[in-house]
Amino acid sequence: MMAITLKICNFTDWIRTDADMDDNKLFLLDAYALIYRAYYALIRAPRMTSDGRNTSAVFGFCNALNDILTKENPAYMAVCFDPPHGITFRHEAYPEYKAQRDKQPEDITDSIPVIKKIIEAYGIKVVEVPRYEADDVIGTISVQATAKGLTTYMMTLDKDYGQLVNDHVYMYRPATKGMGFEIRGPKEVCARYGIQTPCQVIDLLALEGDVSDNVPGCPGVGEKTAAKLISEWGSVENLLQNIPNLKGAIQKKIEANAEQITFSKFLVTIKTDVPLDTTVDDLRRTDPDYDKLRALFTDLEFRSFLARLNAAQTIQAPPEVNVTAGGMEGPGLFDYDNGDAQPAQPATAFAVTDTVMATTVDTVADFVSGLEGTVGVSFYATGDEAMTAQPRMLVIDTDRDKSLAVPAALIDKAKEALAALFANAAVTIASHDVKRDIILLRRHGIELTAKYFDTCVAYYLCRPESGNALPEVAMSVLNVELPDYRLTATERRRPITGSDADVAAIVAARARAVRMLVKPLRDMAYDDGLTPLLDDVELPLVSVLADMEWTGVRIDTAVLADMSKRMTAKMNELERQCWEMAGGQFNVGSPTQVGEVLFGRLKIDPKAKRTKSGAWSTTEEILEKHRRQWPIVDLILQIRGLRKLLSTYVDNLPTLINPRTGKIHTTFNQTIAATGRLTSTNPNLQNIPIRTDEGRLIRGAFVADPGCEILSADYSQIELRLMAALSGDHNMVDAFTSGADIHRATAAKIYHKNLDDVTDNERRNAKTANFGIIYGISAFGLSERLGIPRGEAKDLITGYLATYPGVDEYMKKSIETARTQGYVQTIMGRKRYLPEINSRNAVVRGYAERNAINAPLQGSAADIIKVAMVRIAHEMRQRNMVSRMILQVHDELIFNVAPGELADLQELVTRQMEHAWQGPVPLTVGAGVGLNWLQAH
Repeated sequence: MMAITLKICNFTDWIRTDADMDDNKLFLLDAYALIYRAYYALIRAPRMTSDGRNTSAVFGFCNALNDILTKENPAYMAVCFDPPHGITFRHEAYPEYKAQRDKQPEDITDSIPVIKKIIEAYGIKVVEVPRYEADDVIGTISVQATAKGLTTYMMTLDKDYGQLVNDHVYMYRPATKGMGFEIRGPKEVCARYGIQTPCQVIDLLALEGDVSDNVPGCPGVGEKTAAKLISEWGSVENLLQNIPNLKGAIQKKIEANAEQITFSKFLVTIKTDVPLDTTVDDLRRTDPDYDKLRALFTDLEFRSFLARLNAAQTIQAPPEVNVTAGGMEGPGLFDYDNGDAQPAQPATAFAVTDTVMATTVDTVADFVSGLEGTVGVSFYATGDEAMTAQPRMLVIDTDRDKSLAVPAALIDKAKEALAALFANAAVTIASHDVKRDIILLRRHGIELTAKYFDTCVAYYLCRPESGNALPEVAMSVLNVELPDYRLTATERRRPITGSDADVAAIVAARARAVRMLVKPLRDMAYDDGLTPLLDDVELPLVSVLADMEWTGVRIDTAVLADMSKRMTAKMNELERQCWEMAGGQFNVGSPTQVGEVLFGRLKIDPKAKRTKSGAWSTTEEILEKHRRQWPIVDLILQIRGLRKLLSTYVDNLPTLINPRTGKIHTTFNQTIAATGRLTSTNPNLQNIPIRTDEGRLIRGAFVADPGCEILSADYSQIELRLMAALSGDHNMVDAFTSGADIHRATAAKIYHKNLDDVTDNERRNAKTANFGIIYGISAFGLSERLGIPRGEAKDLITGYLATYPGVDEYMKKSIETARTQGYVQTIMGRKRYLPEINSRNAVVRGYAERNAINAPLQGSAADIIKVAMVRIAHEMRQRNMVSRMILQVHDELIFNVAPGELADLQELVTRQMEHAWQGPVPLTVGAGVGLNWLQAH
């Protein structure tokens, strides 16, 4: 009998005796740097308590703190804060210091006292000194710690701290993109900035300035120039003494700003002699106060931290997972019934100790025979795309208290027995990615025709703003911790290494967690009034999308090759024109060189912004503001657009063709956009530009199968029609029901003209207003988009709202509804939670208010086309049609039409799309036919 043991971390590591701690380590945390990072990392999907408190900053900080305690376990530790009101000796010397920063979000302000309580409950010292920043406190403590022989690690992302680094003091930069912590010593700091010693970071900052702190530095000197000057002269002081030895423009810049450079060095120099009431000995960690931590985590609704806390206090040994060939060992970890929402006591680890490793076809057949009820399935395969992923293991979990692991090599041999399971009318197949499983099984010749339940889709529908990876869902709903809970998303995508038994141990835990999630997720959907949307739309859509991915779409590579040649030639010509306008050659693909040309040489904007590194900012948003006045900017933006088309689509699409099928198989994502819209990846077909000629032409490469045609069916102005229906505005409803051109009708009302007298420009303005104003566009935004004075744009908005008073009332009501209940809903009940709607920060609140108006419209449109897709697919199957639905792009459906089926399919598709929802304003669908998508659209 073969057995393996998989150790699962239960987070007892951070509760250790003094003897376990590293007595040589001192960790100093820059509190606000970590708090702000945590808050903004979750700004679009914040963590909220049931009573509406934003706990993103607290949760992120606790995660960072827990990482240090578990991975490093230092004996000495402090969390350093800026003074409460932010006024320091630097502000006293320079009132403009950090003056450009936005006011601190109130959610962070409210979080600070809570974070301090948590730190103290952990037995860690909080250090805060009036008139001095956390940088200065950390600098002073690090000097004192070095004198005591300790090694100091400064946890921050702030570049300034590089000046403090030496052989005993290191920067400990938080993890980014799943790559782990980065430790920077003298060698790393010098290599990063091109200097000889870390203390020269001060001189670099004195020269290049610091945009984030509003330190002026020397205008026109960026990071590279500063590094070159300090490399040559050693320090700012020596540089200033040698101004006569400098040459050209740099001499003039340094000479003109000598006093400012000296003052900037004063501002960026971290103090190391702050008067402290705390000694290094005071920073030794003490035992955590379990009761305080438990009370805090309970109030914050941090169930995962509560689970770890309970495990740590009892100091349990980690459970073991045993996987045997042909039998089981050891008792089960959980005794509660299938589907219980959560155990009575929070669990810290989840394991399956009763997994049978199938070695013969008979083992599989015996296991699946007679099954009924809910069957949990986890199909492990390496690779992002289901059509090309390499299957490794299929695990089936049942309420018989045991699981079956089927290695990939046995799946084909046991195909008959497995096919019977997945076609069994008495079972419901539960999986966290049913669509992927359908495709993986189909590649083995197995069809999933039994009832199914997708736990990822269900959780996404109930909690659209939350992460829906299985480990997080299991922790959130069941309070159980899967073996891969602590892995990052990047790490989870890496193949599981080890034997089949190693893989089975992890995959079996997933399969059982999925099975146990079904009942609580169904209850959640019922409680939220989402059961009809789940059962009638989202779950049936899973198999529709699987069929679409399986079918794929054909690409004409010759069309793309020709486009590539023509677009490259056009790009080269545009680049030549840019050089003529600039008065010399430069790399149009280099943001730095573009900035130097536009803002340094041509000086198109005397108030142009710089990036943190000192270079001119040349983002698309910034360049768009100058596009109409400066032809060179228009050319640069055209070149950027062409390059993006080439790299993303024209040159990339042929590389994505599946060699086995000869087609591209995009992946449709059902659980990403909080609005309910589908997205697609590899390639992203939702974002093919249609406003430019080149973008539209890409659709010409999407062709029908031999002998077939492409049918495109598109909703006409569906979101405007929904606005008319939801607002009940008589003028807008009448415009749609009468069949009038809504944009011309709008222009006629705004400009007080007859329909026939409206000019094309007035219609264009009205069209922009129709699509912009209902999504909260400002007068400034409208003036930018239309190229008209802000006063005229303001009058246009005023006229629009006067024309459609019902729309104005609807928008106000949507915002008020969100403010009162915390969410808005689509016509089919989909919820969009907007916790930031009551924020005191105008920017954050404005974003939520725009979503309060937008989400019901965009989400309703998404619901409607999903209903249409489900009904169309169902009717096509009933009529045994050979034609296939192959793409969905926002409000458009694309079909590969088999010979002889065009008339029937076009009628079917149009009817089902137009009747997917019926309200006071009819939905209309336009349909086109061609040999490729461009012709059909």
